[in-house]
Amino acid sequence: MDAALSIAKQEGWSAVTTRRLAEAIDYSQPVLYQHFANRDDLLSAIAVEGFTTLTDLIHAAATTAPSPLEKACRAYLDFATAQPRIYEVMFSLPIDLRFDSPETPATVRGAFDALTELIGQEHHGDNVEAAAEFFWASCHGLATLMAAGRIPMDRIDEHITRAARSITHSPPVGQSPSSNRGTPQ
Repeated sequence: MDAALSIAKQEGWSAVTTRRLAEAIDYSQPVLYQHFANRDDLLSAIAVEGFTTLTDLIHAAATTAPSPLEKACRAYLDFATAQPRIYEVMFSLPIDLRFDSPETPATVRGAFDALTELIGQEHHGDNVEAAAEFFWASCHGLATLMAAGRIPMDRIDEHITRAARSITHSPPVGQSPSSNRGTPQ
């Protein structure tokens, strides 16, 4: 897996083939197939390892105060920035790891579940899982825009704060912010 990641860092994931990988580690392709059924199986294993790391980072961020949601988003962005090829295989490459399936491995859902638990502690709305999906999408969008150089880096902290506040200060779905204030006297 380290050799595959090294090739990907230098040349992109399209350069990671079983033949190229076998040459890089000085083994035959059949030896690789003893460990991974195919290239997609290898990429999925790298993605699972990435999700495990991201889960640990989110759990660590959740223990910090103040603003654990902001810290979790920052940890997410730091991971995406520090490990762009791993992040790419986790979210951009067509591998067979789905999030919306009962068969999704716990290690793949771990980071999302950690965010859901954290949001459950701070969210005042009615659907914690939907709030976690929205927060995840916000963090992912920031990570993607940062990687593409399409967002001013001097406003990232402002965007992180905005994403966290959208969760902690949002009314339940279908209720307007003004209806959450009660009836004026």
